Amino acid sequence: MVMQKFWSRVRNQIRAHKISQEKFAQYIGVPRSTFFRWQKELISPDVATVYTIATALGVSMEYLLTGEDKKSERIRMEQTEARKTTEAQVRKLVVELQDEVLKF
Repeated sequence: MVMQKFWSRVRNQIRAHKISQEKFAQYIGVPRSTFFRWQKELISPDVATVYTIATALGVSMEYLLTGEDKKSERIRMEQTEARKTTEAQVRKLVVELQDEVLKF
């Protein structure tokens, strides 16, 4: 079951990149037949290959295996907080500038 979901996520990512599975297999340096045998769960890729697949797709191994990516989620939350801080600073500067303009 884990591998079915893994391959489903891989296929979704390949589609998102708008390339064929065959071209993706070439890109990661494996024969097309091997790539399709992995998907049919006749054989399994080794960990290094799973890493290569994840890297080529621009996602983490954790995401491909579990559907979650805690590191990316943490980074998104930090970016959101930084954006909120920046927006608050900009608003404060605008108010200060408006006050300065009104003084003239």
